[in-house]
Formats: sequence, C-alpha cells, structure tokens
Amino acid sequence: MQALIAQGVLILWPLVALVLYMTMSAGRATIWTLLAGYLLLPRGVAFDLPGIPAFDKSTVPSLAAFVLALATSRRGEFKWPRSKALNLLMLGFVLTPFATALTNRDFYMIGSMAFPALGFREGLSMSVGHMITLAPFVLGAGLLGNERGHRQILLALVIGALAYSIPIMLEVRLSPFFQQWVYGISDGEYFLQQMRFGGFRSMVFLGHGLLVSTLLGMALLAALGLMKMRMKLFGLPMALIAAYLAGILILNKSVGAVVLVALLAPMLLLLKRRMFLIAIAGLAMMVVTYPALRGANLLPLQGIAQATASLSAERAESFDFRLRNEELLLDRAEQRPLFGWGTFGRNRVIVVANWGGTLDVAVTDGTWIIVIGMLGWVGYVVFFGLLSYPFWRAFRLRRSAVPTASLALVAVHMYNVLDLIPNSSIQPITWLVAGAIAGLRLDTRLRRGQRDAQPVDGPSRDIHPLSKALARA
Repeated sequence: MQALIAQGVLILWPLVALVLYMTMSAGRATIWTLLAGYLLLPRGVAFDLPGIPAFDKSTVPSLAAFVLALATSRRGEFKWPRSKALNLLMLGFVLTPFATALTNRDFYMIGSMAFPALGFREGLSMSVGHMITLAPFVLGAGLLGNERGHRQILLALVIGALAYSIPIMLEVRLSPFFQQWVYGISDGEYFLQQMRFGGFRSMVFLGHGLLVSTLLGMALLAALGLMKMRMKLFGLPMALIAAYLAGILILNKSVGAVVLVALLAPMLLLLKRRMFLIAIAGLAMMVVTYPALRGANLLPLQGIAQATASLSAERAESFDFRLRNEELLLDRAEQRPLFGWGTFGRNRVIVVANWGGTLDVAVTDGTWIIVIGMLGWVGYVVFFGLLSYPFWRAFRLRRSAVPTASLALVAVHMYNVLDLIPNSSIQPITWLVAGAIAGLRLDTRLRRGQRDAQPVDGPSRDIHPLSKALARA
C-alpha cells in the first residue's frame, strides 16, 4: 500500500507544480517545484520505461517545471541565454552521448557478467536524459538571472532547510526512518554509512546523510548572505537563523560539509566583492583541473592523508578508501579517454576472483569520476564547463555592482561544486542555481563599481515568504 502511495505522489507531482504556477510567479514556482520535489518525493521510486530516461524525483519535477514555466510565463519574462560559449556547452552536453554510444559498439563479458553494446538508441536515450538535466539550468538562466531571482533562491533554500530541520533532528536522535515510515521504502543499502560518532546522520527523503549535509551547508551560506543584506525571516534576524542551521549541520556529523562552510563563509562575509570573485574563480579553476592534476599525481594527497590521520583514524581510512577507488576508476577511464564507456555499468571495474566469482571492486563516490568514466574527457569538459561557467560570468562582472544576493548565490554554488569532488550531490537545484548565475543580468541603473551594502528596499527587511509569494504572483 505504501509503495502505491510513493508512486502516486510521483504521478501527482505535476499537479502540485500546476498549483504552484497558478498561485506564484513563474520564477518562484520553478524554484519551489524543483526544491520541494527534491525534499519531499521518495527516493528509489521510478517509472523506468524502455528507451527513455527513468521518471523519478529528479526528472518529474524538472519536466513539469520546464513545461509549466514556458506555458505560464508572461511575454518577455523568459529569456534564453545569449552567450555563444554557454550555448555551445549545452549543445556539446546534449550531443556527447551519441559519440559515446558510437565508440562503445562492442559487446563483452567479464566472468559471468555481460555488457551490451551501445548504439543509436542508447545514445538517443542518454541525450534525452541530458536535455532533461539541462531543463532547470535553462529555466534558471531564463527566469531567475537577476538580483530578485537570486534572492528568491536564497530564501527558498533557507526555508526548505528550516522545514527539514525537525525531521533531521528526529533522525539524528532515533536513526533514519522517515522514508520507511512515510513511503514504506527501505534505505537499508546506506543505513550503516549513517552511523557516525556514536549516533546517526539524517537521510529523510534524500537517500544519504551526505546529501542532507549538502542541503544544510548551502542553506547556511544562503542565510549568511541574507544576513549580510540585513534581511529577516518571520521576524527573526538572519544571524539567529544561520546559527541554528550551523548547529543542525554540526549535529548531522559530516566533517566535509563543515570544512566547506568554514572555507566559504569567511570569504563571503569578509572579502570585498572583487576579491571574493577572484578567489571564487581560483577555486573554480582548481575544480576543473582536479582530474588532470589527480591523474598526473601532482596533488599532495599523501600529505592530506597524513594530516587526516592525525585528526581521526576513521576519517583517514575513509580518505584512503576513496583514493584507492579513484585510482581503479581512473585506470578504467583511461581505456576510453575521449568519450568514456557509456551506460550499463561499462565504466565499472569488474574482476574475476580466484574462487571464480565476478566482482565489482570499485565504489564511485565523486561526480567527477562518474562523468569521466561514462562520458570521457570530452563529457567532463562540457559537464563541468556548464557548472563552472557561472563563476566565469560572475568574474567578468567583478568591476560592476554585483548584488550581494548574487555573491551569496555564487558561494552557495561553489559549495555544491566543491562537494562534487568527494561526493555525488548533483541535483536539479544545482543546475537551477548554476543557470541563475550563468544568466546574471545586472540592473542597468546601477553605476559601474557601485556597492550595495544596504538592501535595495532599505535596512532590515522582514520577509514573510508565503505572503510575498501571493503578493508577487
């Protein structure tokens, strides 16, 4: 019965989205269709039809948002991104799967496991999947590429994290149970990974405690940005809300998430606009070149491992486990360097054990190694090129009056992109944020180099999002 509820919720989500688009502006409804879908829809439920991408908690909200946003937006409200470089990256992302399929037309077996050949049909299916993936990016660039849109995204992240904080605290105390309780779907596959420091990490409906921490980290940076703008939420100062979210993040026991916030929060709060954007551009360059540096053994990984061991033997073991798996997967990727191995698990490291069994011996954690293994270096360039283009766009505007809301959203996006190195936390909301920054359009009334230390509407604004949503719809 509960499984039927999970499927029913997924089927009915486009109707929920329709209600949002009927009561809100297209931009705000897009944010909540994607974010609420990510937070509330069940993980592990999908309608997987042959030849097309599966309809799950990522694809259903993305498709619903794309169709409804284009159908309900006012004339001139949606603006397709005009950058030639950005359009070429999007075109490359959509077409790369065909090259991957054409270079993987060989059927092979390893032990008892068979790996089918790829063809035009598989290339088309992957390409359609990439188009659905890009839908939030295009909507972000077309509808939310301004200061108001950026502020709406920041507020939505904070409100979503605040709403999630209650089930998070319950699961931290009692163990992850909401997915099983509400939808009847077990998260046992990752349950043991949520046991940390004598307690638990929360999963709620996201599938892993690391994804919950990523949400909290992004929301915390959003709250700090809104605090810098002297905004309030429900009458509460943003400093208090940020402190609360920081406490929830620490309770969720993800060291990496805390480290990323500790890196980016001082940059956002203390650096001047121009220095902040320069520093962010430097971090973006490090992310883009990480696989090349990693493959050439130019990173001080042993030193990092030793430093980690001095802090925690458990964390050092986890770090070493990641490095060993990355080595195996990089060796596999080098056999098809340009366009990768494609789907059907062809990028996996499969061996035949001495006792005759066939084993998958590598674990794929980071998004970067997954992309290289499946789409090769060409796919990696277009994939992370799209995610990094927003930093280049912001960097080009470093001498202009970039709003504080936009700077905060850049910090939020950098958090998520940095997290893609150790983890696989790419979600529709990631693409929405990336698109909103990539399509950034400054108010022509702002003078070159003008600062915006004070909020546009005056000091200490108090935002009640529900009333604002109805007022601006």
